[in-house]
Amino acid sequence: MSASRALGALAPGFDRWKQRVLRHAAADGRGLVLRHSRIYILPTRRGLALIATIATMLVTSLNYGLALGFLVTFMLTGLVGAALLHTFRNLAGLDVRPASAGETFAGGRVGFALALSGGSRTRASITLTTRDGTTDVVDIDADTLSTLAFELAAPVRGRVPLGRVTIASDYPLGLWRGWAYAHFPLAGMAFPAPESGAPPLPTGRAGADSRAPGRDDEADLSGLRGYQPGDPLQRIAWKAVARGRGWYTKAFESAGGAGAVTLDFAALPDSLTVEEKLSRLVAWVLACERAGRPFALALPGVRIAEGQGREHRRAVLQALALHGPPR
Repeated sequence: MSASRALGALAPGFDRWKQRVLRHAAADGRGLVLRHSRIYILPTRRGLALIATIATMLVTSLNYGLALGFLVTFMLTGLVGAALLHTFRNLAGLDVRPASAGETFAGGRVGFALALSGGSRTRASITLTTRDGTTDVVDIDADTLSTLAFELAAPVRGRVPLGRVTIASDYPLGLWRGWAYAHFPLAGMAFPAPESGAPPLPTGRAGADSRAPGRDDEADLSGLRGYQPGDPLQRIAWKAVARGRGWYTKAFESAGGAGAVTLDFAALPDSLTVEEKLSRLVAWVLACERAGRPFALALPGVRIAEGQGREHRRAVLQALALHGPPR
């Protein structure tokens, strides 16, 4: 058998070993419960110093036949062993599950949340460390579910994976550090950063631009209609809400300014880079939302029909975030 075939035969076993030891793959699904096979324990610096001291005391007691020295040595040895057991028990049985992943614009920070449950035991000083070094410490009461929220940087647009999370504890005496790795397939989303000072919206079907200041003030109020999810806050009839008459939205003769707008990637100037075009489209999406105008999106290979509301806005921004690799 050639060397290459031998290496090929060993590769699956090596991959399984690497996954078991380093937990580098997103294999934990919806959650995990820490068991002995997932927990690693090593002495801390303080623990190493105490172990070295105990070893010195043992050698000295043997050389000089010190009965009191043996007593103190064995008491400290029992203390170190008990601390090891308590460190393990503090992690064993801990239930960790992914809770949520947030959204942001490129250059911001994406929020994540993990849910932790200690079962029937109280867990003290549980430390969670993310892939960028962010560290949070939490105490978990017995029979309660605790949620730990933290943020990761999102320097570029696209999906922001949570990555590997290290769950550790040195409770109770700081002599031992126990830890386990978790890698949940949880990812947030970073939308392209909106262009600062973007030009006015493209002309809609009615031929005017509702992004201009004061447009809604100049339009004639034609009445009220029932509130629909996604209606702009500035169009809600707050006086009617305050009087307890229900939720209504103001309707104008030119409601939405010029009607629907198609945000077309191909119609943007060729002088703009791909990232600059995406930033401009994001700025226009936000402008359409502020003005209460329905909008559609046209990207190479992707087309989203016109619409309004939070879910439509999110679908459009997500399509822009995932358009090709970030540059």
